[in-house]
Amino acid sequence: MNTQRYTSGQIDAFLLSYQIFVDDLAETALEWETLDAEQRSDVQADLLPIWSNRMVLGALFQAGKLTPTQESRLATLDRQLLEQHAAMKHCFDLDLSHLLSIFRWGTPLIQSTQPLHLEVEPMVLNHMAVAFALSPTDQSTVPLPAFV
Repeated sequence: MNTQRYTSGQIDAFLLSYQIFVDDLAETALEWETLDAEQRSDVQADLLPIWSNRMVLGALFQAGKLTPTQESRLATLDRQLLEQHAAMKHCFDLDLSHLLSIFRWGTPLIQSTQPLHLEVEPMVLNHMAVAFALSPTDQSTVPLPAFV
């Protein structure tokens, strides 16, 4: 990936869309059962560009292209996303093992000493163990849910 082509303004736009998504996630999950199939499909379609941009943000972080403010913002958003993993599973069928992809892509959370507290259903742990056991060359192939 050519990280040189992204401007600070583009990075800020990626962060803003990620923030809006994360900020709205709890409300989306609360309203999920009241949405019809078309509305759910629209919400799910909105995730793809945000998730793709999150991959780019990870690469930019690993390349040292984020400002300290951008890094801090990304760390906060990643933490908030992980804390809402149940909502991601409910709405997008992305469980915690899918969300942990942000650590492979790059996240400032790797530098954090602040504990991350997550509730995990024991039945999810087997899937997570399989995802963690992938070889480094296979890790980019963690499957996305069927709707993507």
